[in-house]
Amino acid sequence: MKYFLIILLFSSLNLFSQQQPDLDFPINIENPQYNGDETALIGIDASHNNMHTLKTNFVPFAKLMEADGYQPISIEEITEEALDSINIFVIANALNSSNIRNWRRPIANAFTKSEIKIIEKWVKDGGSLLVIADHMPFAGATNELAKKFGFTYEDGFVMKEGESWPPDTYSKKAGNLFDTPITKNIDSLAAFTGSALIPPEDAIIIAKFPQTHKLLIPEIAWQFEENTIEKSIENVVMGAIKNHGNGKVAFFTEAAMFTAQIVQEKHKVGFNSPAAPQNIQFVLNTIHWLDNGRLINREDYQTEE
Repeated sequence: MKYFLIILLFSSLNLFSQQQPDLDFPINIENPQYNGDETALIGIDASHNNMHTLKTNFVPFAKLMEADGYQPISIEEITEEALDSINIFVIANALNSSNIRNWRRPIANAFTKSEIKIIEKWVKDGGSLLVIADHMPFAGATNELAKKFGFTYEDGFVMKEGESWPPDTYSKKAGNLFDTPITKNIDSLAAFTGSALIPPEDAIIIAKFPQTHKLLIPEIAWQFEENTIEKSIENVVMGAIKNHGNGKVAFFTEAAMFTAQIVQEKHKVGFNSPAAPQNIQFVLNTIHWLDNGRLINREDYQTEE
């Protein structure tokens, strides 16, 4: 196999220490979604050893949401009460405690049956859910939740053989980025090595992987051997959306494209990358499509804080 350049860059990478949010990336929105007395709460999961939270790698995502008039908050426990006033619930790269710094199979489920039941009912009753599960082990840890909505994650790595550095590119010109409710004004996207998703038949597919790529399923994350399982990317997608009861869900396979990060103090990974000029608009489109109109008064929220 010829994945060594990527391995050199990432395998010795301690992702939790060498992958940092880009706090200096400027974000300006001329016409925010909310700029008056009302706002909408976006809850970001922090209850499952998440790699991307309001205090870690999703700080730029939260900064973008605030610029658009939303109010991001951290969800420390999934309960009916915690989700009650939230407009959109975001879960990014959840992990079971047994797999912290142990990215070897088996990958344990990160969510309890009770949590999955609460989330599914909340969406069915009108809530909006954004789930992002990156490459192994995050896809495996999220699979039980995904299956509740008809999706299945392939817990591996989608990448191009011999590629020295992401991003992967998706474009309407190339035919692997589709015209959907969240890509109407988007010509191209960039993503940065993630997992793969099998969508249900009623889902709207956002993008498929380039035909140059393979799905690799190693026993240990980032360790690719001669006997590492390889699968075709023919029947898997990068992301998809669908209605679920009275609510909406969006499932994606890569987290960096939704935020801005610096890797190894030099590589821009996310919507701060020169290769991703339309990713910010894509993130906003996704949030605006999910927005269910559940609003609160800004002053009331500040008082509650």
